[in-house]
This record gives sequence, C-alpha cells and structure tokens, in this order.
Amino acid sequence: MEVDDDRATRPGEPGGGARWDGLAEQLQALRRAAGEPSFAEIARRVAEQRLAAGADEHAARVARTTVYDAFRTGRARVNVPLVREIVHALDGDAALVDGWLRAPAPAPVPAPVPAPAPAEATEATEPADPAAQATEPAERVRPAGVLLLMTACVLVNLLGRSFVDLLALPVYLDMVGTAVAAIALGPWRGAAVGLASNLAGTLSSGEESIPFALVNIAGALVWGYGARRLGLGRTLPRFLGLNAAAALVCTLVAVPILVLLYDGSTGHGEDAVSATFLAATDRLVVAVGAGNVLVSLGDKVISGFVALVAISALPPAVRAGVDLPLGPTGAPGGPPARRAA
Repeated sequence: MEVDDDRATRPGEPGGGARWDGLAEQLQALRRAAGEPSFAEIARRVAEQRLAAGADEHAARVARTTVYDAFRTGRARVNVPLVREIVHALDGDAALVDGWLRAPAPAPVPAPVPAPAPAEATEATEPADPAAQATEPAERVRPAGVLLLMTACVLVNLLGRSFVDLLALPVYLDMVGTAVAAIALGPWRGAAVGLASNLAGTLSSGEESIPFALVNIAGALVWGYGARRLGLGRTLPRFLGLNAAAALVCTLVAVPILVLLYDGSTGHGEDAVSATFLAATDRLVVAVGAGNVLVSLGDKVISGFVALVAISALPPAVRAGVDLPLGPTGAPGGPPARRAA
C-alpha cells in the first residue's frame, strides 16, 4: 500500500494551476537526461531513499502509477514532496524544484474536449509514458520487430560458433545473441533464442548440439533475470559479476552433460584445458569442471560485453526498460543512468 503525502499543493495555492505543466515538463527532461529509467525503477529508488531515511518498509512504498502521475501534464494538484524525492532519485538536486515553482506560470489555454474512452478501457489499464510513448522494451515494440531481433540473435550465435570452429579457439562465442535477447527482450525470449540456436546448430555440429541447449537456456535466464530484475547490469562491476554468474551456472549445467553423454570430451578447444587438470587430479568430473569453468568465465565475459555494445546500438524503445552501464550517447563505459547503490 502506498502512503501519500498530504502536503500536495492544490489549485489556488502558490504554484498551482497551469504551472504544474511546466514542472511536469522539467521532470520529463530530467528523466530523459538520466537515461529514461522506467517508472517502476524510479518508484523503487524512491522507496530505497525513504528506507535509508528511516521510514519503515510499509511507509516507504510508492506505486508506479503515483510516480507516473508526477510526470503527467494537465494535473490539478501535485505532490511536491514526492517530486523532490523523484528528482533526487534521478540524481538531480532537489532544490531544482524550488526554481521550477518560482518560474512564471504559462498563460492558460482552453483544454481540448477529451475523446470518449474506448469501451474496453478500465482503471487497471497501464498508463502511457507522457515523455516518450515507448519506454517499456518488448511490450512497446511491434511483434515483427521482436521476431526480427530474435532471428538476428540466433544468426549471431551461429556465426560465433562457426568462427570458433574455424580458428579452433578455446572459447564458445555461441551465446552473444542469447545475451542480447535476454537482456534487451527478457529472459524467456533469450531462452527461446538459445534453444533455436542449438537446434539450428545441428546442421553443422550434428545431434550433439541439442543437449547443450540447456546450457544456452540457463545462461539466458541468468542474464535476463539478473539484469532486468536484480539490477546486476546497472554498473560495470555489477555487469562483470553478472557475466561471471552466467558462466558458473552454465558450467553447472554443462559438466553433467559432458561427463555423462560424451565422457568429458567433445573435440572442443576446452578439451586441452581439461586434459591438464585430468593429469594433475586423475578425476574426470573435477578435470572437466575446472576446465569448463575457466573457459566459460572467459567466454561469458567476452559474450556479455559484446552484447552490451550491441544493445547500446538498439533503439531506446528496446533497451529503456533495463538499467545498463551506458553513457549519455548509449555507449558502454559512460556514466551510468544512476550512481551505484
């Protein structure tokens, strides 16, 4: 349940009336400058601020729709204290709000007659973004665009595998597209890309490609949920840790497949690493596990950061729903959309 602040200014009080449109527009501009985090993410940050200030968990909660309303023009009243909290959550100076309130109010203009609401509309309908109508990633992108991106990700996985086979490299590079889809479109779309990649990989690698679809799916779920639900893509150190987590999970899935189905060897460059550990330990599971985790760590770090570069080139409508360490121009390595927690 959300606890609202009763100090919201009403029409007729100083700063009321048409001035709220100017305040909302300033707030929208600040959000764009902060990398357009979703309203749900802003609500989470405000709750974190309240908890840090000593509020209990119940009182700290703020609804996504309440945050959305602060950005909406045409308001008759505005919760000014909440606006200050939102500005702080966007890494702005809360004192900016005082300047916005002192600005002269624009002359009122006749309000347009609202069109009748569609018969199927309900109060539960998700509000549209007042600043840019496409801030949520996959849901705001046309299905044809999502399918096209997923197809491209499958092709990237297949090309990466062919490149490794051609040069006999001790990495895999067959999950770059999986990482792109999982982070940009969501974990289960990334899992679908991973499954499709391994099924298509039977054309070049034979049926041995099929069991390793489980590895591709596991990596997609770690990347997708880690970046989109746990905020592990917000800074470069966190993103590095997310790639390491994906590597470890993939190893946990891959080792049983390698040992039980292929006696620890598939003819990949990893076999040489495993053979070194086997000579030292004389234990197949330990050798395969140690060799796989070393190769997987390097592979997932490379794949993750290549995916980050690729995601930075995607339209904002695709990548705006997830916090990534992207600079103002969308390039990796710039200041993050929010300072590290």
